Amino acid sequence: MKVIIMGLGIYPNGSGISAAKFFIGKGDEVLITDLKNKKELAHQIKELEKFCKSKKKILPKYSLGGHKAEDFSALGGCASGAKGVDVVMRNPGVPNNSPFLRLARKAGATIETDISIFMKSCPATIIGITGTRGKSTTSALIYEMLKNKKTKKQKNKKTFGRVWLGGNIKISPLSFVGSVKKDDIVVLELSSWMLENFSEFKLAPHVAVITNIYPDHLNIHKNMAEYISAKKNIFKCQKTGDYLILNGENKITKKWSRLSLDHKRRVVYSYKKDIAKFFGVKNSPYHSKDYSKDYNPYYLAGRIKLQGEHNMENIAAALAVAKIMKAPVSRVKKVLKEFGGLADRQEIVAEKNGITFVNDTTATTPDGAIAALRTFGSEKRKAKSEKRIILIAGGRDKGLDYKQFAKEAKKYCKAVILLPGTATDKIKTVFVGVQNFEPLQAKDMKNAVKLAKQQAVRGDTILLSPAAASFGLFKNEFDRGEEFKKAVKP
Repeated sequence: MKVIIMGLGIYPNGSGISAAKFFIGKGDEVLITDLKNKKELAHQIKELEKFCKSKKKILPKYSLGGHKAEDFSALGGCASGAKGVDVVMRNPGVPNNSPFLRLARKAGATIETDISIFMKSCPATIIGITGTRGKSTTSALIYEMLKNKKTKKQKNKKTFGRVWLGGNIKISPLSFVGSVKKDDIVVLELSSWMLENFSEFKLAPHVAVITNIYPDHLNIHKNMAEYISAKKNIFKCQKTGDYLILNGENKITKKWSRLSLDHKRRVVYSYKKDIAKFFGVKNSPYHSKDYSKDYNPYYLAGRIKLQGEHNMENIAAALAVAKIMKAPVSRVKKVLKEFGGLADRQEIVAEKNGITFVNDTTATTPDGAIAALRTFGSEKRKAKSEKRIILIAGGRDKGLDYKQFAKEAKKYCKAVILLPGTATDKIKTVFVGVQNFEPLQAKDMKNAVKLAKQQAVRGDTILLSPAAASFGLFKNEFDRGEEFKKAVKP
C-alpha cells in the first residue's frame, strides 16, 4: 500500500512520526510531505532512519518545504515516486478542506488521521474526551483515576488491564497501538479536527465526554455550526450500551442532554448540585442515588487540590467516568488530593519579590483567558475595586469575539500587555472602543515580561493567558509558554 503522511510534526510521539512508523512497520511505501524543510525536520528524519534500520524496513521518501499538488493527484509525482496513493494520513493540524486533500479524494485516496487508524484496530475500551476547554485536564484526571485499576480477573466480574493516555496531548495512540490488549482502557483527548471523519468511518468511543462548547477555531471552521458538528461526531455513531457524558452547566451541551438518543446511556453532570441532582441519568442502570458522596465534587470540595470553577467542572466529568468504570474510591480521593494540574494551564512558574508568574499559554480563546482572570483575580482581591493582575495576551486571530474578554480584563487587570498578531488588532479596538482601557504593546515575549514587571508590585500576578493562537511569533502555544518561562527567569 502507498501512503502519504501529510505533516510530520515536531513531537517525538506525535501524529506524524507515529503514523510514519506504523505504516513503515507494516511494510507500506511511505511518502512524507511537510511545509518545513529538511533542516527543520532533521531530528525527526534521523529518528525515522534509526527506526527503519532497527526494523530492517525501507526508508520513507520525502517531499519537504511545502506540499506539492502532483504528490496528491491521480498521476502521482515523478520526484516523489508516489504514483497511485491509497491513503493520506493528515496531521490534525492540516485542515480537512485543504486543496491537496481534495486532490487526493478526487484521485480515490482514503483520508485518515492517526486517531481514525487507531480506533479501527484498537481492541480495548476507549474513553474519548472533547470540548473547547478542559479536555486535557479532564483526560489527565480520568487517566490518573483509572491507571492503577489493574486487578486479577475475577469470575463474573469485568476487570481491566493497563490504562493508556493519548490523542491531542503530543502522544499519538499509534505510538502504542501494538501493545494495547482487549482488557485495557485507552483515554483519548480529541480535538475537533480529530473528530471530523468519525461519522464517515462510523467511529465512536465507548464512553464519550464533552466538557463544554464555546466559540473556537473559527478561522478554520467556516462557522460555529460546523465547529459544533465536528464536536458532536464524538457520539453520533455510539452503540447500545455506550455512555455519553455531558456538562449540565454549559449552554450547548445541556441542550444535547435532551436529544433523542435512546440507544445511549447519558450522564449529565454538574459540580454545583447536591447529591440528589448531581447526575441526571437516562437509559442507564445508574441513578442519582447510586452516585455516593465519594464520587461527588459537591462533597469533596475541601479535599481537592485543583482550583477554579472551571476545574470543578473538569473534576465532575472525571468523577462521572470514574463511577462508570468503577474506579476505587481510595484512588479517586488520592488523585483529587494530589493532582495540581498540567503544565501550561494556569501553571504557577515562579514567585519573585512577592509577584506571582502564571503560564496559561493554552488559553487560546477569550473564554479560556476569562477563566484564568476569574481564578487569579478573585484570589488576590481584598475589595471588588482592587486589581492585582498584569495580563499578557494577544496573538493570531481565530475569528473570535473579544467584547466579554475586554470587560473581564478591565474588571481584574491593572494593566494589559499585548503581543503582536492579528487578534491583537481586534483586542485593541475593543478595549479602546468599548472599555476605554488602553493596553500596552510589546514587540516580543521578552519585552512583554519586562513591561509587566515594570507595572507589578508585591502581591500582584503576572498572567500569560493570551486568548489567541500562537502561530506567527511562536512555533506553537507550548513554545510560547517556554518563552514566557525563559523571560521570567532573569
